[in-house]
Formats: sequence, structure tokens, C-alpha cells
Amino acid sequence: MNATPGLAAYQRVVEKIKDDIRSRRLVAGEKLPGNRALADDHSVALGTLQKALKILEDEGWVTATPAVGVFVNEPPVEAEPTDVAAVVKRLDDLQGTVEALTERVRRLEGVEG
Repeated sequence: MNATPGLAAYQRVVEKIKDDIRSRRLVAGEKLPGNRALADDHSVALGTLQKALKILEDEGWVTATPAVGVFVNEPPVEAEPTDVAAVVKRLDDLQGTVEALTERVRRLEGVEG
């Protein structure tokens, strides 16, 4: 996992899993790998992974069922960002989406035209 400056290891895991859910790399109902495998995948200690999963569960991103596993939920409705850095990140994300859609439209117009 790429390091994100300024975030603790458990926060990086939380943000990576949230990003995977938002982008549909992980979908609602999907069972996550076991904790040890997830910890290895994210290059963190088991305790760090468990802390991240607890946060994700508390925020509604996943549901943990003892002796069964951890399952992905639909992304919860997130509060609008209140700090400037979060707004800038959201704008950057939107700009990337607009650019990708613009390129797709150009390709489609080229095919049809």
C-alpha cells in the first residue's frame, strides 16, 4: 500500500478500503479476506488492521459477524467536507472524472462522426 503522508497506518488502511468501496473495487455483500490476509495485503500488523476494521464498522462501511467474516456495505452517505484540504481533494477528484468523461465523449464522437 502506498504511504499517505500524515496518516497513521490504521488511517491509511481505512482510507484505502473506503476508496475501494467508493470505486466499486469492493462491492456490497462481498466478504473481505481474513484479518491476517488483509493485514498482509496492507503491510500492517494484525492489531492495526483490526483497529481499521473497527473504525470502518463504526462508520457503517463494513459489517463484522464473529466467526463468519467482515462484509462490505453500500457506501454510507458522507458528510460534506468542511476543511479546505478535503474540498480541494474533492475538486481534484471531480476534475479527473470530468476529464475522463470528456475524453470518452471525444472518442465516441470520433467513432460516430
